[in-house]
Amino acid sequence: MELVVKVSRAVSKQVRRYNICSSDESDDNTVMIGITRSPLRRRTLLSLHNAKRQISSVDSQSLATQPFQRLVETLKSSAQTCTIIESSCGGLISSSLMSVPGSSRVYFGGTVAYSTKRAGKLLCGDKQLHDRLLKSTSSAAIDNDDKMVVDVQEHLTEETKAYIQSKLKWTKEAALSYCKHMDTDFAIAEGGATGPTFHPSGMKSGFAVLAIAGRRRGQDDVEILAQKVVHSAHGNRELNMRLYADAAAELCVEAMTIANPSLAMTTEQPDTDHHHVQSTSVTDELFLDRSSHLRNNTEVMKELYSRPDAQHVVLKGASELLFGSHSQLSLPTMEHFQSDTFLKALFESDGAKKEALENRTFIGRLGDEQTPLFALFLPEDANACSDNNNSSPYFANTRSRAPMLSSLHNEIALTATAYVNWKASHRFCTRCGSSVEFVQGGTCSKCTANGHMAWPRQDPSIIVLVTNADSTHALLARSPRHPSYLYTALAGFVEPGENMESAVAREVHEEVGVNVSHHSIKYISSQAWPFPQSCMIGFHAKTHSVDGLASINIDPNELVDAKWFEKEVVYLAARDTDKMGAVLDRQVVEAQQDNGNWTGSLLVPSKGVLARTLVDHWLEE
Repeated sequence: MELVVKVSRAVSKQVRRYNICSSDESDDNTVMIGITRSPLRRRTLLSLHNAKRQISSVDSQSLATQPFQRLVETLKSSAQTCTIIESSCGGLISSSLMSVPGSSRVYFGGTVAYSTKRAGKLLCGDKQLHDRLLKSTSSAAIDNDDKMVVDVQEHLTEETKAYIQSKLKWTKEAALSYCKHMDTDFAIAEGGATGPTFHPSGMKSGFAVLAIAGRRRGQDDVEILAQKVVHSAHGNRELNMRLYADAAAELCVEAMTIANPSLAMTTEQPDTDHHHVQSTSVTDELFLDRSSHLRNNTEVMKELYSRPDAQHVVLKGASELLFGSHSQLSLPTMEHFQSDTFLKALFESDGAKKEALENRTFIGRLGDEQTPLFALFLPEDANACSDNNNSSPYFANTRSRAPMLSSLHNEIALTATAYVNWKASHRFCTRCGSSVEFVQGGTCSKCTANGHMAWPRQDPSIIVLVTNADSTHALLARSPRHPSYLYTALAGFVEPGENMESAVAREVHEEVGVNVSHHSIKYISSQAWPFPQSCMIGFHAKTHSVDGLASINIDPNELVDAKWFEKEVVYLAARDTDKMGAVLDRQVVEAQQDNGNWTGSLLVPSKGVLARTLVDHWLEE
């Protein structure tokens, strides 16, 4: 649907404020928005043809992109703050950061110095910084003493190079000045050109210079921790602004690991030099297209199976996946299976390799390139190293390590795990007991005797974070399979004929002897959890008790312990969890204890797990 915006007259540059008001002068196909200008008090009407009446229904790209979610999470986990001074991004860096829940804890505000001539009063009263900004908008060459070399492309004209060099100087000074004036841990400075017109005139595409200033751990002096030039291949202003903003968030996380190397264990990026690890740049947006409509097309599936560039998520048994790094799966192609020594060693014989490739399951296609993606299953005793080494790739436990993956790779991991568990438990027809064959890319079982077809199912399960009536405390519990330090939300299966809300109330009462108010039960989010075949539906609920905390009476067959925890205690536990990563893995936590990096007694589930989503949602209230 195309939206056409018509403005009745040009908006005066003297307009300082807009007040949005409604208008009834519209028909079923038009939304009319009255904009009253102050102080001129004139009205400008915008018609959005073919739009729905509810403006909120118009889709728009989320500001909270993954780089900014990661930046806010890293700042929060380390209890650090930042400020921003941006130019060509026009406030997109600030608005993207502010759109992430919880950013108010880490962001102190910033400045958009868009009009260089008039921005002096915005720059912390720093006249020298404003003079440098004015100079950076000129294409005149800067002094040789000021020249810096940071990713400036050689094919550019000398005038353009000089322009970029001036931005290098200004962003460096701006980042240092803002970090000192705002007294934050870090400052992001950005300056560049987005297009579609450029000065100097010889420029054909945009660029941005990014600089991050900050304080190293244990030091008070501010220094430049990272600086880079981001080059664009075009002059599309909107796309360039998004590109530069996301790059700024990623560079800030990188700078934080320079200032505090211990953060690297929770912010590690994939090793892009290793040919098994599939990674993307800031301009790439990969997604999983499950392509279910292709599964019945024999010819198309045959072509997809034979593609040499097809990628594979590799599973060993039902509990381990092939990782390329802490945050990325290793997704080898068919060519890698032919040439890579590590991958070839996974198969006992050529026959075993042929069988594994023939029994691959079609997961879908990746990104705009529509690269085929398959799950490849290996036996549990396959010859391969696991996660207690520093080599890459390596196999690691899916349940404890999948939450550390990026959202896309987490989805891929859980999907592949669901299929391997389903295939292992559905080898025979549920009607007659005959053997089955897997068809439609391995996503459907077909009885060899009667032709009955069946598809994977998910069992609905609830998980709920229970709080007291005032929401100052949360009830967390520990099951026998969890380490002594790990407390989490309550969970259980939904019984036949039972709705979700009733399951929440029943499970809470059965496991901890606490009654919750049915009116307080609110849906929060859901997550596939193929261990072996659940879909978790997450809720918040509050107890009936108005005064004090409800008494707890645990079911010893289900739980080892359950306690009420204050919000501040849970917040600190969440922060400690984020510093460690995969806390379900006892070895990860024990290593931190042995090194003296953690001496606490409480951790909560890692990010990427629905229980943690429920905890974070409560902490943000």
